[in-house]
Formats: sequence, structure tokens, C-alpha cells
Amino acid sequence: MKRQVRVDNTTYLVDCEKRDGRLSLSVDGRRYLVDAVAVAGGFCSFLVEGRSHNAFVGREKDHLSVVLAGRTMEVVFPDPRARQPADEPRRSAPVSRQIIRAPMAGRIVRLQVAAGDPVRAGQGLVVLEAMKMENELKSQGTGKVREVLVAENDVVVAGQHLLLIE
Repeated sequence: MKRQVRVDNTTYLVDCEKRDGRLSLSVDGRRYLVDAVAVAGGFCSFLVEGRSHNAFVGREKDHLSVVLAGRTMEVVFPDPRARQPADEPRRSAPVSRQIIRAPMAGRIVRLQVAAGDPVRAGQGLVVLEAMKMENELKSQGTGKVREVLVAENDVVVAGQHLLLIE
């Protein structure tokens, strides 16, 4: 089944088929063989082309929040029936606002930015310890930290807002 999927600000055409108990995914024409297992509580384990990946998937009101390799991504499955202007570019423009959320329950180990700090795409913002592992949450784009909503050693729950970047 072919479907558009938006990850952060980039839209991909994804074709997914089940074959021999595995998923065969085509992402913008590039094929991947994937073994996927939902572990528990939003945690998933993937084997992609022989490489193991672990992710946390949280459901928000209108999208999924996926944490993979310390990076939080917003994943949207646009309704194919929704009308889109013909001149809309395939790749979307960067968003002007980011809300950094806790992908899972844990403890804030380190804040790497403060209110007023400029940030760039890929920059580390917060280190969250969960299940004895430290996860660095990174910025998805450029902007300025408007508000820091937590402090070091705070215990947070999945989905809790940590930072606001504009």
C-alpha cells in the first residue's frame, strides 16, 4: 500500500508489503527489509538490513512522536483525501516552532541550553536518563530557546513538554 508519510518537515512516499513475516518497505524508491516487534509501552525493536534499532513511539493528538537514536521526530500520515494545492512543494519548509517533549518517562540529567540561547538543527538540547540509559534529545531545526520548562534532576513523564523553541 503506497502512502505519503511526513517525518518532521520532509514528506516521503512509502510503499509497504508483508513478505515472509517481514516488512518490505520502499521509501522514495529505496527498498528496505524490516523485522519489527512491538516490545511494550511504546517501545519497538527493528532489524533493518541486518542492523538493530530501538525506538519509542508515542501517540499525540494528531501525530506520532518517535524517538530513534536519541532524536525525536514528529510523524504524520496525511489523509490522502485531503485537498492539497497543486503548487505545494514536495518537501515542506522548516517549521518556526518546536516543542521538545520527553519521549519516555525518566530523569533530566543535563540541560544543554538555556532560555534565550540560539540553537541549530541537530544540536543537543537535553539529556534524559531512562532505564539506565542516557538519551540526548536534539533540535530538529534552527531557532531560539524561548522557554525551559524543566530543571536538572526533574523526573518527567512521556510526552511532557521540556523546552519551547521558536
